[in-house]
Amino acid sequence: MGKIVKGNTKMEEYKYSAKFYDPLLFPFIRPIRNKVIALVKQYHYKSILDVCCGTGDQLKLLKQHGFDGEGIDLSDAMLSVAGKGEHKADCIHQDATQMHYENAKFDLVMTAFSLHEKSHASARKIVEEMVRVTSEGGDILIVDYELSEKTSTLSKILIYFIEWLAGGEHYRNFKSYVKKGGLPELLSGITLTTEVERHYFGKYGIVLLLLRKEKV
Repeated sequence: MGKIVKGNTKMEEYKYSAKFYDPLLFPFIRPIRNKVIALVKQYHYKSILDVCCGTGDQLKLLKQHGFDGEGIDLSDAMLSVAGKGEHKADCIHQDATQMHYENAKFDLVMTAFSLHEKSHASARKIVEEMVRVTSEGGDILIVDYELSEKTSTLSKILIYFIEWLAGGEHYRNFKSYVKKGGLPELLSGITLTTEVERHYFGKYGIVLLLLRKEKV
């Protein structure tokens, strides 16, 4: 979940948190990770890209289940963690707003909890790039916050607290993301995609969207 900002300043915030990132968020994220595994098994994707892959936890889980994928991120600290362990994740340093992949390369392009922490312009560009590198008939999977009247009060409090702990630009972008309308507003006007599945987690505080890139 690296930030899309050039230079090293914004990446420094992950220098100290990267080693503890997965253990800290494990209880909250693991059900989502498992759902992603189930969807990959269901749809039999052959080529997978994890955008803003962070520590590569999702890719490592995919490897354990026999699926190969690759990831990109801007945080060297996160990428260092991704390259360690029994099941090393194949992740490289790359800007998600300007991917170096050709059009329609991957069957599945996914990102989790990366959009809310970016500026609206950067988050929108990431989604557009995800659509570009997805094959026709392939899928785009997005996991992020979706706060609404359905979201439990406790979930809202916990989400705001977690984001407040992140602080700085991250927290400001999160508040802007919520104020603007979250994922529905961010995805509005994105062409060539159709919603396939939608799943909620955290008492309707988190949504997993599976979108299909239409064949033209």
